Amino acid sequence: MAFVVADRDGSILVSDTLPTPAGDAFAETADRIANLLNRYLDTYGKICGIGIGLPGPVDAERGIALHAANLGWEHVPVRDAISARLAKSLPIYIANDVNAGAIGEQRYGIAQGIANFVYLTIGTGVGGAVMIDNRLMRGASASEMEIGHVSLDPVNGRQCTCGGRGCLEMSVSGKAIIAHARQHLADYIDSCLSADTLSTREIIRAAEQHDPLATHVMQEAADTLGIACSWCINLFNPKLLILGGGLIHASWHLLKPRTLSTLRARCLPLNYEAATISLSQLVDGALGASALVWHHQNEGGRA
Repeated sequence: MAFVVADRDGSILVSDTLPTPAGDAFAETADRIANLLNRYLDTYGKICGIGIGLPGPVDAERGIALHAANLGWEHVPVRDAISARLAKSLPIYIANDVNAGAIGEQRYGIAQGIANFVYLTIGTGVGGAVMIDNRLMRGASASEMEIGHVSLDPVNGRQCTCGGRGCLEMSVSGKAIIAHARQHLADYIDSCLSADTLSTREIIRAAEQHDPLATHVMQEAADTLGIACSWCINLFNPKLLILGGGLIHASWHLLKPRTLSTLRARCLPLNYEAATISLSQLVDGALGASALVWHHQNEGGRA
């Protein structure tokens, strides 16, 4: 869990991280969060609100985490639980973490002044958000833009944690790159990669050294990412497509040529020419959560 105290301009005054031990009850996690927030409230007297970004679908109006699978949370009243533990009454704004990231990019990052853009994050998984006329696209079940679970190959693709096969997340995420490398180790006997040490870091490093297996894996990921980007550009016709997440920032120098080539080949020319592809600028995810406060208080809660 990442925390920041930030001002209106996005300057970070202090930042912290806390572990999220697997299997902890939500009440224990809420206690740890509130304890740190109360320390901030004691130190910074002008704090005017709290923003929280959560994985998975979120009921932003009621402040509920609907389904945070990695945390084991189902319909958890996060906002009320945190509010009840604070020493001071403050407005608390909650959003899906990718939506919070998109708001952060528009307020502090590469999307400043851009009313229409798509934000994709590629890390352990794949997520997305869409801003249309300065408003986040919202779905009927608060689970919009689950692009990671759009299937490329529903018959022969890899099994996904969602229960489907061939999902985008199983072709271009960190876990997908590792799975792909492991699947083809026997086909590349001259590769320096080993089953015992496979990690995204090792695969990226090997691809930089032109290792044949790592190069193959990264080229496949680049093609898949190009396809995903073409979906976004043809569907939403954005002015800007932002790519974020740990995997993208670590490997964009490897992915970029082939991703852009695939993207151009699969896009309507008019849509392709209208869009700019850029990496995200926010490096601290908690800054996106802090942007929720200014977004709601200054712009009337257009999320």
